[in-house]
Amino acid sequence: MSTNEATVNPLIMNELGYITEYEKLPQQQRFPIDTTFDVIKKANEDFSQDTALIQLVTGEINEKTSTLSFHQLFGKVTQTANLLHQLSIKRSEVVSIILPNIVENQLAMWGSQAVAIANPINSFLNVEHIIEIMNEVETKVLFTLAPSVSPELTDKVRQIIKEVTSLKHIIIVENNDNVELADISLVFKGVNVIEFQSALAKQPQDKLLGEMPVGKNTAMYFHTGGTTGRPKVAKLTHAGISFICQVYCDFNHYQGRTPVLNALPLFHVFGTIAASIGVFIQGRTVVMMTASGFRHPNVVKNWWYFVEYYQVVWFPTVPTIMAALMNQSSEQYNLSCLKYVGSGSAPLPVELKRAFEQKFNCAVSNGYGMTELSCLVTRIIHGFDCPENSVGNSLPYTRLITAEVEGNKLTKICRPDEAGVILVKGPHVFGGYLNPKDNQNTIVEQEWFNTGDIGVIDKSGHVSLTGRAKDLIIRGGHNIDPLLIENTLMTHESIAQVTAIGQPDSYAGEVPVAYVTLKPRHDTNEKELIDFCKNHLSERAAIPKRIEIIDELPVTAVGKIFKPILRNRATEYAVNTILTNAKINVKLEAAFDATKGQLINIYPIQPNQQAQIVDLLKGLPVNVEFV
Repeated sequence: MSTNEATVNPLIMNELGYITEYEKLPQQQRFPIDTTFDVIKKANEDFSQDTALIQLVTGEINEKTSTLSFHQLFGKVTQTANLLHQLSIKRSEVVSIILPNIVENQLAMWGSQAVAIANPINSFLNVEHIIEIMNEVETKVLFTLAPSVSPELTDKVRQIIKEVTSLKHIIIVENNDNVELADISLVFKGVNVIEFQSALAKQPQDKLLGEMPVGKNTAMYFHTGGTTGRPKVAKLTHAGISFICQVYCDFNHYQGRTPVLNALPLFHVFGTIAASIGVFIQGRTVVMMTASGFRHPNVVKNWWYFVEYYQVVWFPTVPTIMAALMNQSSEQYNLSCLKYVGSGSAPLPVELKRAFEQKFNCAVSNGYGMTELSCLVTRIIHGFDCPENSVGNSLPYTRLITAEVEGNKLTKICRPDEAGVILVKGPHVFGGYLNPKDNQNTIVEQEWFNTGDIGVIDKSGHVSLTGRAKDLIIRGGHNIDPLLIENTLMTHESIAQVTAIGQPDSYAGEVPVAYVTLKPRHDTNEKELIDFCKNHLSERAAIPKRIEIIDELPVTAVGKIFKPILRNRATEYAVNTILTNAKINVKLEAAFDATKGQLINIYPIQPNQQAQIVDLLKGLPVNVEFV
């Protein structure tokens, strides 16, 4: 696809002027594709014989890989859609996908959207949570691994079959041992079992047998409850995803058609949209970095080898992985090809950004997006200077404001540099949550999506995030509902009150911690409470890193627990721990600033200590200020 970028000289115009010029061409004229199937089809038309996918298996240096051209990708996606059509799956019905990062996941993802609704699910969730999601969406078909490949997943699927009554078909992939279908059917009793590759070969690959989807159709159901808590299912439309793909194509044009390493999970919008279909439309090769992605030890270990081998100009990642890559040996590789890195899913500490840019001589951009916005809402526009703590400007044909809201009423639009809740409207805003109860106060004044994030917008339209109106804890890109921790601890016989928050962490961005008060004449300790959580919390990610017993929780005038004070306390604890371990003793005080975010103020120090402290704290998502 050729670029449609506005013919504007960025040297004589700011970003707002650039976007205004860009938007003079109507959106439908600039971005005519409105279904994900047509995105794949267009990539085939433009880049037919070029490589679309490369699959790594072991992540070892010099391993033998398998490949798929854009023509093969389109053919197999079409065959997958036709297979589901043959099973009489309707447009409004759901195909759940519980697969690792393998080529078949891509085929299931985009093929199912051509005839139905794709529902990627994190296989690492506990089975009860998976069942809850599948019952919520009323899954008709499940793509998963053959029993011989993953016994652990097989046990989950057996339980799913028993408890998800809507499930009629299971399509198995990666049947590496070529186990007979009859034997697999005995393992997965009660549903129709289909072997993917053999069934695929029987389907036409040049055209859809059913009707084409249209832009307003729901393409995907993403569960947004994170790894814990009741799932909220977001409905993403074909038009919304296709819009983001075409924006990516235009705004990443400067990177060229270079390969992209994708080790992000395919049950998350970042890995699925930004690092997969949004790359296909550019005619770029997606290198799938093993079935386990970043979880595979060889992936981070050998990352720089693959950057050099594939001459990678840009790759997407998350702050936790950036921190890990900083510690990997890279001196033996020529990394002059690497120019850009895109960070997402969690806040990016400014010091980590600086250190990464300096070490690898590249530009790191921090993106802002969310599932409900089809992955992306702002980006840094190439060719313009942007404040280093900013996530860039809003996308074209999109409007973003900061405001004060009460319920679903907009009470005030904030001035430039004034903090407020971020509201968005645009063609990529999702179609709401599947459960109507979850849509309360989601849309403000019937037009603005309430992100729940707090931020500021400067006079050039640069957006900076400063906090969250919602209380989700983001641990390494995974969302954790603090209510799950709080409700669990409240069942302990000694607990009177509890609140859970995110404590800054150099590796995970945040880790959950809890503050509790005890009932009169009751006694317990931190170890006992953490052991209690290990035994009663359904997800390991939600187990608090620490639990602090205090005399009373801070409350507001109306008696509501006031979490900002506890976040400051947790920030001070995290910083103090790092500095004390380095034998640095200083006075410090945490504070929250609506325009800057979480601060840590460090009081007079020795002149030679400042650089050391900055280096020690560079991974923490806090702003360090020396008083």
